[in-house]
Amino acid sequence: QAAPILPGASADAGAARCVPAMGVSTAAGLAAASAAGRVANRLFQRVVPSPQVVDGFPRWRWVLSAVTQATVFPSLLLLAWGAPAAGGPSWDWLALPASEAPNGARWYVYALVASQTRDMFPMPPAASATMRVHHWVVVLACLLALHAPQGFGLFVLGTFVLEMGSMTFNLRKLYPESRAVEILYQACMLCSNLAALAGGVVLLRMDAIPVWMKAIYFVADVGVVIGRQLHALKDAGLMGAHAAREAPTSRGALAG
Repeated sequence: QAAPILPGASADAGAARCVPAMGVSTAAGLAAASAAGRVANRLFQRVVPSPQVVDGFPRWRWVLSAVTQATVFPSLLLLAWGAPAAGGPSWDWLALPASEAPNGARWYVYALVASQTRDMFPMPPAASATMRVHHWVVVLACLLALHAPQGFGLFVLGTFVLEMGSMTFNLRKLYPESRAVEILYQACMLCSNLAALAGGVVLLRMDAIPVWMKAIYFVADVGVVIGRQLHALKDAGLMGAHAAREAPTSRGALAG
């Protein structure tokens, strides 16, 4: 089993993995996933016809987010890990560029983009500035990951972990009076944030990724984790003037 490109490894090995241009299949995948997201909007708007608006978004959008995070994302991740060439969540898998990753990994990123674009063009008028920026950052991070020379598997796994934390955040917004959901949210948010920080450290060890790209992702990773955890602490009544039963004011952070 080949080892990933780490400090001290041959520079030629990293250079051999050039940044792939966005091909027709990638563009088609992104377009198809975004179209599917729009169709899902229509479906859930009918299935969850609640007039309730939560933080600028109708309730059905929160339900759709939670369902996507609980079903679509795990299914695509398992498909990526189960591919014959994937070898499971190994170092090699984490270091793969998008051009060499299993189809399931790329489909996961397409779905992640769709989970953002379905809320955009236009965003709901009542959506906060933080939420607007969040959606654009996620989309741009996915596009950058598709072109990175290394670490696409790490991006997929890292964003998946963050999405699992964000799923419990969505449940917290949907069921603010549930003590069980509150405990689940606090536990999962802390664990997902710690895992995301660990992923950032692994990213720094991948030599084929340009320094500027590492800097962007690592700073974003740390910033996202801090923001998410601050929201969780405020929700628990441990920071600020927020009551212990009050939920955060944003749907999460990057890949949230």
